[in-house]
Amino acid sequence: MAPRVQTRSLRPHEGKKLVALMRQAKDAIAVRRAEIILASAQGDSAPEIAERLYFTPDYVRKVVHTFNEHGLGVLRAQYHNGGAPKKILPEHESNLVELAMTPPRLTGQPFTHWSLQALRDVAVDRRLVPKICIETVRQILKARRISLQRTKTWKQSKDPDFERKKTPSKPSMPRRRRTASA
Repeated sequence: MAPRVQTRSLRPHEGKKLVALMRQAKDAIAVRRAEIILASAQGDSAPEIAERLYFTPDYVRKVVHTFNEHGLGVLRAQYHNGGAPKKILPEHESNLVELAMTPPRLTGQPFTHWSLQALRDVAVDRRLVPKICIETVRQILKARRISLQRTKTWKQSKDPDFERKKTPSKPSMPRRRRTASA
């Protein structure tokens, strides 16, 4: 059986803050933790509090221990970023930014402006960054205030007569016939 856990004696300002928090707080986690602390300060045991507030006794003990060590800071919820750890390191970001600032023609590319996809493809091919999605490239560049304009490829076509059509010779204007005026 776990030893009995009790909150330390509350200071007057802590008691007032806990009661006020329970009345007007919008953070449900803070309210529930305040209830645990107040119940423990009134002499209730961890199993009694857990049964009344629908928590596990271990959670109640954890909240009480944390309050005893850190005070009212226990009320704030500690949110952690979820998901997998970041794979893009700061040196990868700086490599990507450096490539984005370099004109594509200097890197041997056939276009004049970077698109997000082209930038990503070249960076991954040259192993400047690991596999990366276009949205991450956009976010990195946005954080560094670098704006890439969409590449427009209207100058290219698969039409075999494209060159001739692109720069057509000036057509001769048909002559107007003069009509006799009366």
